[in-house]
Amino acid sequence: MKYRVVITPEAESDLRAIHYYIRIHAPRAAHAWLSRARSSAKNLSRHPERCPLAPESASFHQPIRELFFGERNRDTYRFLFVVLGQEVYILHVRHGSRLPLTPDE
Repeated sequence: MKYRVVITPEAESDLRAIHYYIRIHAPRAAHAWLSRARSSAKNLSRHPERCPLAPESASFHQPIRELFFGERNRDTYRFLFVVLGQEVYILHVRHGSRLPLTPDE
């Protein structure tokens, strides 16, 4: 089964903010990072349930899953998403070192 991947406005804003931060510190790497991030997100179209439940899942009404993206510990990001029917909604993109998302955020 193939799923439709939807990047929510919040997740798009997260991607742009991360891209902007990387561009300040490593201009050449920023575009490549964004391209790899979007490619990873698109890969959720196949078997998104392979990804584990995120710690956030305990605080919300729906199961939230996470996909890790990155090459090294300090460069790891998490795609937080839900699967609803035939669609995968990416809710947020967060650096791996950040505390879990809370309902207040």
